[in-house]
Amino acid sequence: MTDAELVRRYVDIYNSGDAAALGVFYAADVVLVDPMSPEPMKGREAVLATASAFRRAFPDMLWTLTGDPVVGSGAIAWELHATGTMTGPMPGPDGEILATGKPFAVDMAIFWTLGTGDLIVEECAYFDSTGMLAQLGLMG
Repeated sequence: MTDAELVRRYVDIYNSGDAAALGVFYAADVVLVDPMSPEPMKGREAVLATASAFRRAFPDMLWTLTGDPVVGSGAIAWELHATGTMTGPMPGPDGEILATGKPFAVDMAIFWTLGTGDLIVEECAYFDSTGMLAQLGLMG
């Protein structure tokens, strides 16, 4: 499987709603940097728990690739457009945030560093989290 096929397979599985199935892509000690988290998340289980929490909050979330992945030595960068409606609760810094019923749309960039067996050892996601929260009615 090429690196571009790896990204497409990941997006297909993400869009299926089966967050647990994403585990095959991650190393056990993966580090995830995400603007919605104040600290990097560490470990496959933490990454999968976050993906599951977002699926619960946004069961209709859809990721659409907006270009071909850029592949380097042991690294992949890719862009997507994400949409969804907040119909479930979402974890927040002070407990669960209740569903707002509002939609969002954001453009994202994801950078992967691959390790042994082409497993993701680091994932850095970039998107306008403030804009997303404003669309959801959670920020002014």
